[in-house]
Amino acid sequence: MRKVRNQGIIRPKISTMPRNQSEASNQLELYKLITEKQRIKQELAFIEQRTVLLKQRLSTLQVQIDTTEKNIKHLRSSESEVQVPPVARPKIFFETQNYQAFDIEY
Repeated sequence: MRKVRNQGIIRPKISTMPRNQSEASNQLELYKLITEKQRIKQELAFIEQRTVLLKQRLSTLQVQIDTTEKNIKHLRSSESEVQVPPVARPKIFFETQNYQAFDIEY
């Protein structure tokens, strides 16, 4: 399983050098803000799609779990009704004289 780390708050990207206040620097700042907004919207859309897929998978798994549990209950009830004669069960005997116990250290 993948580890999910706590990412905390999303901090804005900053420039290392302050720019002079001009129309061009403000246009650049606006461009950065818009691209970050688009990126965050795309990420949210991806997360929503992934959430829908995960919820669908969960519902499919729940249906499979329910049917498997029903099959198990059905098999248990039919097994308790039908008794297998003792002759049908094979008996296996082990000869303990052929086995030796030993320890392995690693």
